[in-house]
Amino acid sequence: MPPFAADAVVVCGAGAAGIATALAAARAGATVVLVESRPSVGGTVAHTLLHTLGGLYDSAGQLLNRGLPGELIDRLERSSRQVCKRRMGQVWVLQVCPSVYVRTVRDWLAEETRITVCVNAQVQSVACADQRIAELHIRNGATVERIHPGAVVDATGTAEVVRLVNSTLVEDDAPRALGGFVARLRGLAPDSLVFPRGVGIARQMRAAAASGELPSECSQAWLDIGVAADEAYLKLAVPIPDDWRERQSDLAESAHRHAGAVVEFLRKLWGFENIRLECCGELGIRDGGRAVGEYRLTVEDVRQARKCSLSAGRCAWPIEYWDPVAGLRMEHLPEGQHYDIPLAALKVRDVANLWVAGKCLSADRLAQASARVVGSCWAMGEAAGYAAARGASSHGT
Repeated sequence: MPPFAADAVVVCGAGAAGIATALAAARAGATVVLVESRPSVGGTVAHTLLHTLGGLYDSAGQLLNRGLPGELIDRLERSSRQVCKRRMGQVWVLQVCPSVYVRTVRDWLAEETRITVCVNAQVQSVACADQRIAELHIRNGATVERIHPGAVVDATGTAEVVRLVNSTLVEDDAPRALGGFVARLRGLAPDSLVFPRGVGIARQMRAAAASGELPSECSQAWLDIGVAADEAYLKLAVPIPDDWRERQSDLAESAHRHAGAVVEFLRKLWGFENIRLECCGELGIRDGGRAVGEYRLTVEDVRQARKCSLSAGRCAWPIEYWDPVAGLRMEHLPEGQHYDIPLAALKVRDVANLWVAGKCLSADRLAQASARVVGSCWAMGEAAGYAAARGASSHGT
């Protein structure tokens, strides 16, 4: 890893929020270091096989946030003719193959000469002074690089950097929302999931889980159409224990087995006789902890569609809470309404140069269940990037 200039904006996590943060900070004139623990960028979309991007549109299918979210849509649509806006129940999503998303954001980052991307790297420790992060120790293989940042943005999704600064600045309350596990299936007959067949298949899977024909963990399994004609995405809900960090591989392996059982069950149904499990994503963590910010977004902010003067982006996504006991609970905003995510919900309390963006914003669990979607993460990242760049510049002078 090369040496970096003092007062760089260091962005930790190269998912939706982190990529947007890095792009915005670079465009604001900052030197940016984007640190990603995995071998490649892309975050949740890439690594959990998310093919429907929520939070980009309002209830009428209109773009919610201009700037980087709008540019993302444009770039994805130019990357593949299969990218399209789609109505899914009461919401609008952008349907895209995860590999197209990864290629698009990787090329986009490469265009920005002010951004250095460090993959397979992780912040190991943090040194603070005068209520600021004064030094980051970043491990990349056998090498540890010391960086004196102008500003830091935690876009890890689980507030990993905030934890290193002060664990009391992370809200990590129980019960934890269910996680998700996605498997891509190929070999479906055309129109196998056309409404209402898809609904009927979901009911059959639930009945099979209740009778013991499928594992009970498959009781909330469902299928969504894919990008290709013979493709579907199988989605499973996974309970997330308190020690999930130490058990991620075991949890993913168990979910993989359950996905295999569902495939065997589906092969008995018309249109699914020739399906195969093509690949599986990583275990998706919907809520791995939220930062304590200067403002805490609340569920009442969401329900009342509250606006603010210093906004980090608009959000109209429903409260999509995956309750560990009751399962999915969806609470929609009134038609045509949106709320603002306050910029203060991205500013970590009591640390002058530390911001968050994405799933680990400062919010209660139900508000986070609305704000955590991809489109909102891109909007938050853009706002955090510009704010961090301004802070790094003023500190440097």
